[in-house]
Amino acid sequence: MGRLSSVFATALSLCVLAQSGSMPARADTGFGLPQALSDRIDEMAKAQIHAGRTPGIAIGVLEDGRIVYAGGFGFADLGKHVPMTPDTQFYAGGLTRQFTAAAILLLVQDGKLALDDHVSKYVPEFRLGAAITIAQLLAQTSGLPQYSTIPGISADRTHPIKLAGVFASLDQMKLAPEPGSGYAENPLNYLLAALIVERVSGVPLSDYLEQHIFIPLLMDNTFLAGDSGIGAQHAIGYTRSSHGFDPAPPWDPSWLGGDGGLVTTIYDLAKWDIEMPILLRVDAVRTMFAPVSNNGPTRYGMGWVIDRRFGKDFVWSDGDIAGYRAMNALLPDQHVGVIVFSNADSQHVPTTIPEALGGRILDLIVPSTTAHLSNATLERAKEWLALLASGHVRRDELTPAFSAYLTDDFVARQNLAGLGPLLSIVPVSSTAESNGDTSYEFLVRYHYAQYHYEFELTAQGKVDGIRLAP
Repeated sequence: MGRLSSVFATALSLCVLAQSGSMPARADTGFGLPQALSDRIDEMAKAQIHAGRTPGIAIGVLEDGRIVYAGGFGFADLGKHVPMTPDTQFYAGGLTRQFTAAAILLLVQDGKLALDDHVSKYVPEFRLGAAITIAQLLAQTSGLPQYSTIPGISADRTHPIKLAGVFASLDQMKLAPEPGSGYAENPLNYLLAALIVERVSGVPLSDYLEQHIFIPLLMDNTFLAGDSGIGAQHAIGYTRSSHGFDPAPPWDPSWLGGDGGLVTTIYDLAKWDIEMPILLRVDAVRTMFAPVSNNGPTRYGMGWVIDRRFGKDFVWSDGDIAGYRAMNALLPDQHVGVIVFSNADSQHVPTTIPEALGGRILDLIVPSTTAHLSNATLERAKEWLALLASGHVRRDELTPAFSAYLTDDFVARQNLAGLGPLLSIVPVSSTAESNGDTSYEFLVRYHYAQYHYEFELTAQGKVDGIRLAP
């Protein structure tokens, strides 16, 4: 069954930074992108700075096991005019999950736990954990309630949280949905996974990651929030205000941990992307990149969103915490990756969307071959974007399964109308799916952003999936 993913509507920025720094760098390998491509990426990044969408951006591009482009633009610290560089330390938010998942998988490789073990085996004081497996934590299919719904737990992430209090409150609630039945992003999943790593290994998660990942990969500028090691010139996180950008109130490290506490740099994260298949066994990498749940808008593995781009495998993860946004994306079959950091959060749009900027960079590095398809299919795909923007769904054109998923309330919450008028739609590819459907992919451009648009039809012409993503 197909999906419809959320997109972010943006509006014209009224704040323009007076100046920006540009410090593109190259790796020491001597390899690099063609100058024309490097210049184009520079232009994309500078445009974000000049439009006032973020104080600073750092970008890395990987190709064939090498970092071929690394650049910093704008400022890591507006007050001190510290320029952003590829070596600037950055809070990467949700990218942390791929490292916590890797720690669990390393413990599995060592025979110290199993993915189908129940959480209560290692956290016996959490009674609901008897119904949840470790695999379900990593796949975010645990059914745990969102922290904002837990009685007595403050949603203010600038104050510390005690997991013991969370467990006590959670044990008075019910799991919904049933564990394993559907994906729902929830920081409690990876906070619990981190606790399991600590109890099985006997050391804090930060120490385990340092010993088993950061030191072996020479990730000298990577650690978890709350540890020592942050440099004086790390990226300050900002949030938009009526007069520009203000420093964002930092979240307490207890809220971050194994879910969002990673501090890293472009160069260090590139080492992880390149060496991950060597550090982990092939079966562990395959497990991380295997989608666990197809029920809903997101196909998720373990720490990674499992996607398709131009008919090829595409895995990515993003982070969005107070003051920071990040994206790490890989095209495994094409040996290409892109990393984008921005030190402005999404609390008040418009701000830079790393997923969208990273997607545009990938379009340059791995351009698509325009697909040949009938004008009727093109027009129908275009028509459905208009229907969803208007909130009118012609259910007789949908498969029963997709119609049940695509509720009127769900369509309203996507707010596709907020993107404004469609400026262009370009065919990219068509793929025959194993279930007999045909999936058509397009590039669609609105005034402020470009998206990949997947439109899936059955052999009988019924719409079986719609997906719009950066």
